[in-house]
Amino acid sequence: MKAYIEAHGCALNRGEALEFKSILRAAGWDLVSSPEAADLNVIATCAVIETTEKKMIKRVKHLSSAGKPLIVTGCMASVLRSKIEPLTSRALFVNPDNVAELCKAVGISERVNWTPEPTTNTFCHIVPIASGCLGSCAYCITRNARGELRSKSHEEIIDEISRIDFSSGVKEIQLTAQDTASYGADIGSSLPELLNELTSRDFDMKIRIGMMNPKTTLPILDELIVTYANPKVYKFLHLPIQSASDRLLAEMNRNYILYDFERIVTEFRNAYPELTLSTDLIVGYPNETKEDHLTNVKFLERIRPEIVNITRFSPRPGTVAAASENRVPGWIVKSRSRELTRLRFEISNRRNRGKIGSAIATVVTEKGSGNTMIARTENYEQVILPRSVDLGQRVRARITDCSPIHLLGYPV
Repeated sequence: MKAYIEAHGCALNRGEALEFKSILRAAGWDLVSSPEAADLNVIATCAVIETTEKKMIKRVKHLSSAGKPLIVTGCMASVLRSKIEPLTSRALFVNPDNVAELCKAVGISERVNWTPEPTTNTFCHIVPIASGCLGSCAYCITRNARGELRSKSHEEIIDEISRIDFSSGVKEIQLTAQDTASYGADIGSSLPELLNELTSRDFDMKIRIGMMNPKTTLPILDELIVTYANPKVYKFLHLPIQSASDRLLAEMNRNYILYDFERIVTEFRNAYPELTLSTDLIVGYPNETKEDHLTNVKFLERIRPEIVNITRFSPRPGTVAAASENRVPGWIVKSRSRELTRLRFEISNRRNRGKIGSAIATVVTEKGSGNTMIARTENYEQVILPRSVDLGQRVRARITDCSPIHLLGYPV
């Protein structure tokens, strides 16, 4: 039997699809690169914004037209099923975070002795450590799709990682969840406890910790900073602010203020001056004023994050924010988004240019475009190297040039 699997959206969605892919392979299935060549097609959908939703609808139509059995999973299968069901008469819908149901649908046991594999063209494996969250953000449809926090046990996570062949494959482990900082709150554990357990094991790996909500990061801040000192942990912090306006943060129901965010960043940077900070901003949230926008501008100029994911507000069905009538006109949202994007690239480009001429230790983790490879520094910066460097190789790279989103170098 042959299967084609495609996954969209967040690392959690892709990690769940990767697990199912690995289980299918262990059960004797062939994984093919096109839906036309498959006996079964699977799509893990994303519903985070409207443009993504439209893309998912288009992909479901295409996969359904292949005339093969189709499984639709991911967030749209849970919260926007009514938009997909009319498009296909052959689809089976499986809610996210339900690998057991996926296995049942194809008649195999989830207990099959599967080997965790890297994502395509990389030496990176994604490990979902929890699904659902503790938040109730006014704009978020993912919370509706995945529900309450459900953390995996230490034993489950360690068992998965222990079956990885580090000697010939994976070099990077990406721990992912809707909110990794909330991990363990439902099972009497915590993210620092999990990290201490993982880094004490004899695993030849680097760990990238996924997105953390400032609200749930604050209670574990001191312990988390200590665990980051382990050389197996990338000095990378993904901490979404969403807005620098305390008024809008309250309307978003984020349950923290700007001061809380800045405290977390300051303490992390004091401990790890070369830390890579990634954050997210929603532009044009209902009731956003010119003053709120200027607050975001000043926030970027002051905090100077290395990575900023800027998203224009998209009303999602079933959320509180979708019912707001005080929308910001589209042309204003577009203008503000462009201004913040320009500033974000100016900040990151200035920082990257300061690294030209230096030699930096890296691990080669994936294939790049054309004749290039992608390596990661200790702080998870992206370094583009020539294809002559092998996947998994540890390389000291001389930085020769840069862009706002990566460094360019050659091995020395």
